[in-house]
This record gives sequence, structure tokens and C-alpha cells, in this order.
Amino acid sequence: MDDFEIELKNDFLNEAKDLVQTTEASFLELEKNPGDEALIDLIFRFAHNLKGTSRAVGFGQIAELTHVAENILLKIKKKEISVTEKVVSGLLSFNDQVRNMVDGLSENIEREFDNSEILEELRSIEVGETSAVSAEVAPVEDLTDRLSAPPADLFAELQEESFEAQVEESFAQAMSSVAQSPVQVENIIPLVIEKKSPVVEKTEMNKQDKREKKEDETIRVSLGRLEKLANSVGELVILQAAVERALTSRSEDIKTGQALSKLCKDIQELSMSIRMVPLAGTFQKLQRTVRDTSRSLEKKIDLQIIGEETEIDRTVLEHLGDPLVHLIRNAIDHGVETPEERLKAGKAESGIVEVMACHEGNFLVIQITDDGKGMDTDRLRAKAIERGILKPGQNISEQEALNLIFHAGFSTKEQVSEVSGRGVGMDVVKTNIESLGGEIRIQSKLGVGSCFRLMVPLTLAIIDGMILKCGEQLLIIPRNQIHEINRYDVETISYAGEKTPFYTLRNEVLPVFDLGNEVGSNSKEKNILLVVRVSGSPFAIVVEDVIRQQQVVVKPPTAELHGRLGMMGTTILGDGKPAIIFDLVALYGKKSKKQSQYQVAA
Repeated sequence: MDDFEIELKNDFLNEAKDLVQTTEASFLELEKNPGDEALIDLIFRFAHNLKGTSRAVGFGQIAELTHVAENILLKIKKKEISVTEKVVSGLLSFNDQVRNMVDGLSENIEREFDNSEILEELRSIEVGETSAVSAEVAPVEDLTDRLSAPPADLFAELQEESFEAQVEESFAQAMSSVAQSPVQVENIIPLVIEKKSPVVEKTEMNKQDKREKKEDETIRVSLGRLEKLANSVGELVILQAAVERALTSRSEDIKTGQALSKLCKDIQELSMSIRMVPLAGTFQKLQRTVRDTSRSLEKKIDLQIIGEETEIDRTVLEHLGDPLVHLIRNAIDHGVETPEERLKAGKAESGIVEVMACHEGNFLVIQITDDGKGMDTDRLRAKAIERGILKPGQNISEQEALNLIFHAGFSTKEQVSEVSGRGVGMDVVKTNIESLGGEIRIQSKLGVGSCFRLMVPLTLAIIDGMILKCGEQLLIIPRNQIHEINRYDVETISYAGEKTPFYTLRNEVLPVFDLGNEVGSNSKEKNILLVVRVSGSPFAIVVEDVIRQQQVVVKPPTAELHGRLGMMGTTILGDGKPAIIFDLVALYGKKSKKQSQYQVAA
């Protein structure tokens, strides 16, 4: 297999990854609107293109499997098969298998697959799901019209499928001959200009109203090139800061520095925007999660999605998939009642789960809301006491009671099921979100429903940082982790147990940590207290001084720092000196929780 053929196959696999994601959403939409002819036509074209292209590049197993699915779609199109739950489930299984094949071929381009089980399922649907309409004798007028049709038209219809097969076979042969020619391809990472396939756009008020739209022309670029661009822009920003510091002698130089600063910022924002991708793909996957989970639990769920066009850095998005899936499954299992319970409570039979996304400053906000039974804080407290998380009689606020679900091993489920009840999940969700520099909050009202609000930074490549001084060291912490800045006053500091310091702020007692200890600073000067409230247990850190706020480019930790707790990365400041970026939540979050419990007990 030469380079040209490998390139063709890899291009197909990249396209197929996007295609199977689109078709899954289309199959789910078809289940809701089985009579939508425009949607059926679109799905049929997707399958037909997938079959023809996979055969042309030499992936015969994908072509064979898709051919059987295409037969089912053709019968749906001709109204010979009704769109039932079984039919849609079969099509979704077909789509899952194509996805598995594409992923497998991406790792090993010559891999073989066993499709016998899914082929049997599809063929049983093709044979056994013929609708009553197709079994009836066609009306006399239809036969008359058909017999009166020109012979050429009838012949063309009968020959349509075989003609297409001949064309595809000829195309495959042509591709094979080209692949064997001595043409040399110098580029392994090609830029492919393409037109995206038409997609069906549903209106907010009427899902029946669909139309095809063509999107802007796009260029496929490897992620490695984007990473190099981002790194180069980062170096440019660092150099710009150094130049700006040097150009302070004359007013002309100051103006030149300001113009350079503006240009660098524009280039930086442009390069970062290239890394941004919409949430639509991730949200589409949630539709499948809702379908499978609701059927497993015998519940009726109406999923409503708002803001799927909202964009976020693809690196951050990769860490959001699993938390979102868990929160959706949790809302269906724990939140929304069964149809019988909802009717008894005076609610609609179908529960509503809403996923909303929007930008707030430099953050992405995702809210998952359900109109279920809400959380019973008394029950949460009782479970916490039963599991030893709380002591009998220990007083906690309503919000603290809701936050109990984030404890490892905590679950209110009496019986373990395939969906939940093992006491794992919510603690992992919280950890994953906070590892991104974000936070998760809960609101809930008994009998009304619950809302989980996630806030994560739009990108991890550049952050708004606070530059701090600890002795001779300059350190950086993310600006979003700082809730407020106060002057250090020894009168507000008290000690408990083994000289553990606590800071009293408006009748609230917070553990205090010295950030200078993390870098071996011997400075005794303590002038500033920074209050951190991102984690469940707020705390304060003491530093010598706060220098300034500045956007910094995050570089991976060096080999010496790699794996050390709380080391988020490094950066280069305007004077050319390196600085460590600390994640205060990762560094002090657990310590704060333990010291707070110790202080309360004392």
C-alpha cells in the first residue's frame, strides 16, 4: 500500500468520524418525526455517500454493512417499512458499529471486523418490518398510472441500483489504478478544501420546519500545526512584553510599543479562535444518552438543548464529555420521576431535561436542569450520618447538604443498577471540572427540580493571572481562583492545635496557607491575604505582595516540576524570567477541608 492510497483512506476516515456523529443525531430526530421526508432523504444520501466512498477507497466491510442499512432506508423512503423503535434501534446499532470500525481502522488501516451480528439484526429488520401498507394490493389507479408510464422510465427505475453499483465499481478501479501509478506525494499531512454536506436545521419553535443549508468553505488542518501556531504566538506575546518594557524612554517608542501590543493581542485572539469548536457535537451525543437511559429506566424524557453553537477550546471540550454524560444520566435516574409518579404529582407525563450553554466573560457556563422531584436535604443529611460523613447532630446549611453528593462513595440509591447506585461519579465530576480551573454549583427545590451549573475557562492555553511576590520569587495564580484581596492583619489570625493559623473574615473562619513555603522562600514579610472560594471549603493564602494582573501563556510543567501537586504549568514574564503557575485548589483544597473540620472539632 503506497502513500497515496494511505492518504485517501485516512482522508475518508477523518470525514467518516464527522459523518457518523451527524447520522446518529439524524436517526434520533427521525424517531421523533418519522414522517419527515426531507430528513429521510438526507439520511439516505448520507448512507449512500458513505457506501460509495468507503467502497472507492477499499474499505469493503464498511460498504457491505452500509449497503444493508441503505436498503432499510430505501424501504422507509418508499414507505415499505414503518419507523418504529426497533427500526431506529437497529439503525443506531449500525451507526455504532461503523463508528467502531472507523476508530479501529484509524489505529490499524488493515484491521478486519466481525459484522455478522449487526448484519443479522439489520436483515431481520429489512425482512420483518414491512408495513401493512406495502402488503396491501396497490390501488387500481396507481397501477394504471404505473402501466401508463413510458417504458424508458420504468426501465431506468429498474436499472438505477445496478447502474450506481457499476459506477462505484468503475470509480474504485480508477482509484486503484491511480494508487499504483508512480506519482509521489510529498505532503503526509494534506490540506483538504471541502464543502460540508447539507444539514437539517430545526427551528426553535417548530421542529417540523426544516431546511437544508450550506456552510462556509472550510480547511482541514492537523492539530499539530495548530499547536505549533499557538506556541509561536505565545512566544510572540512574551517578546512583545519584553519590547514594551524596553520602549519607555521616548513618547514615540511608547506609541510603537502600544501599537505592537495591540497587533499581538489581535493575532493571539485569532490564533486561539482557530482552536475553538462548537458544543453541537457533544450535545448531540447527549441525545443518545437520554434515549438509552430513559428506555432503560422506563421514563419519558424531553431533552431541550439551548446554545449548541457556543464555542470552546477543543482541549477543554475533551474533558467535558464524561461529566456531562454522568450529569444527564443522574438527572434522569435520580431527578425525573416515573410517568406514574409525575401524573400523581400533577406534572406532565414526560419529564424535561434542559441543557443550556453560554459565555460569561472568559468562561463557558453549562446548566443542566430537570423538572423532577428535587433533592431532599434531610435525606441527604441522614445518609451522610449513616456513612460517617457527618456526626449526629452536626449542623450544616442547605447548600452544604446539597454538596454532600460530591463526597466519594456517597449515594442515596438503595439498590445498585446499571445506571447508578455505586457511589461513584459525582465526586469524579467535581474533580474533573475543578482540574480545568472551573467549578460546579447545585440548586434544588423539593418537588420542583434541580439545576447543576458548570463554569469552566474557555481555554487552558492562556489565562488571566495574578503575579505575586514571595521573597525573591514571582509566582502566578489564575485570576478566577481569587475571590477577594485583603490586607494581612495579625489581629485577625488565630491558632488551633499545632500552630495551625486561621483567618477570621466577617465572622467566617478560614484556614491560612503560606504560598512562599511551596518555593522555599524564607521571607518573613506577610502583607496580603488572598481569599479562595472555588472549592467547597474556602481558604486564604498569604503572600508578600500582589504585583499586577496579566494574561500569561501556559506552558507545560518542566521535568523537575512534572507531577508535583498544584503545579499547573510555567510561563515567561516580560523581563524574560520564568515563573511557576500554581493551581491553588489542587494545592490546598483537601488540606483546607481537613483543617476546617479540625478547627470545628476543636
